[in-house]
Amino acid sequence: MGCSPPVCFCNGVLKTEGGTMTRLRMRGITRRIAAPLLAAGLVALASASRAHAADTKPVTIAIQYGYAYLPVVVAEKLGFFERQLAAAGASGRTVAIQKISGAPAINDALISGTVDIGAYGLPGMLIAAEKTRGSLNVRGLAALVAGDNGLYVNRADITSMADFKPDDRIAVTSTTGQQGLLVRMAAEKAFGEGGARRFDRMMVQLPHPDATASLLAGGTIVGYAAPHPYSDIVEKSGKAHRLFYFSDYLGEKVTSGLLATTGAFMKTNEAAARGVVAAIAEAQDYIRKEPRKAAEIFLASEKSSLSLDEIEAVLKAASGEWGIQPQGVMRFATFMARNGLLKAAPAKWQDVFVGPVVDGSGT
Repeated sequence: MGCSPPVCFCNGVLKTEGGTMTRLRMRGITRRIAAPLLAAGLVALASASRAHAADTKPVTIAIQYGYAYLPVVVAEKLGFFERQLAAAGASGRTVAIQKISGAPAINDALISGTVDIGAYGLPGMLIAAEKTRGSLNVRGLAALVAGDNGLYVNRADITSMADFKPDDRIAVTSTTGQQGLLVRMAAEKAFGEGGARRFDRMMVQLPHPDATASLLAGGTIVGYAAPHPYSDIVEKSGKAHRLFYFSDYLGEKVTSGLLATTGAFMKTNEAAARGVVAAIAEAQDYIRKEPRKAAEIFLASEKSSLSLDEIEAVLKAASGEWGIQPQGVMRFATFMARNGLLKAAPAKWQDVFVGPVVDGSGT
């Protein structure tokens, strides 16, 4: 009697949709024995189907808006993800990009499992890594950019950190985020270890566009910790001057944007994770070599008040900031632990990252 796949047993042969699995010698084998074999075949096929579905599920990456996430956009636009995933042994996998406003929303999406990989600032990743240790195990996957920030002021009488008055206000995106912590670190260097929080009451949380407008308007905001491209807008205006770049003042650049994932994702998707990192590295190299084409991709992906020429200039200025290796992790971690933002700093930066970057030259 004939039968049809996906699985059947006839004439001593166990057949599947993909072809014959095995031929059983029927001599001495009763239907009582053959039935369990058929059931086992069905279970195996179902398990294989589930594994295949997992292997072909798109890798979801959540990012925010801004030039720091350009490597992700470039890798998607130019097909770097699919090529590098295939080279890493995850052939057939694709990448789906979601743009989400706000670090808390990305953190929630990663922790809930809505996305596989999420974009973080370095301080946020360090906090998430500590809070999820032993459970979700959030870890850094790859750095995106070690974007420099400048401290800008709109009053000529302010020439150093000591010249700020108690009523002056300094704009940062978050007092516990990248810019806020940089101001605290600069204060600690200027006034000693006890001076890290000297400017806490002076810091005002504002989105970058609002901070830029407020600084240039000359109101209560007299200082602003500004990254690219907002620092370029401020400098071009002529209405404010730069006290210093934080990397020069502190003596080290620090990673400002990175991708993070969970231990569960790494356990079952190691090849895909390697492919994502390789694609990011390829995109970073492309941005360095083709800043104008990368600027065109950026402007096609989101709105900006800057022109193509201005975005190209930003990317050229930031050419030394791209890289998958994290920078300044231990400097931030030890500062955060010393000031109560972490219970303890990791023993080494590799403790809060996962491969393949852990085999590299991060700091």
